[in-house]
Amino acid sequence: MDLHTCHAAPRRAGLLVGSILCFAKALGEFGATITFVSNIPGETQTISAAIYTYTQVPGGDANAWRLTSVAIMIALGALVASEIVQRKASRRLAQFE
Repeated sequence: MDLHTCHAAPRRAGLLVGSILCFAKALGEFGATITFVSNIPGETQTISAAIYTYTQVPGGDANAWRLTSVAIMIALGALVASEIVQRKASRRLAQFE
């Protein structure tokens, strides 16, 4: 068995899982984003900053709840995808033991 073939799958899986979890974590980086990047709608606004903006506007609660639901679904989807990739990688690693 080739050394590169043996270790390629765990590396790819690790990078993919890391990317998915970084994306999910980025959804929650509210403080740093609002402090250093600002909150310019259409330019630098993130989903968490948009939720904050909608909570500060009268009548914006419905939109804030919609965005919150979207953020939760994205985060859960990322975590499920991460778990699937991690389990597949574990199975592949078990083949080499």
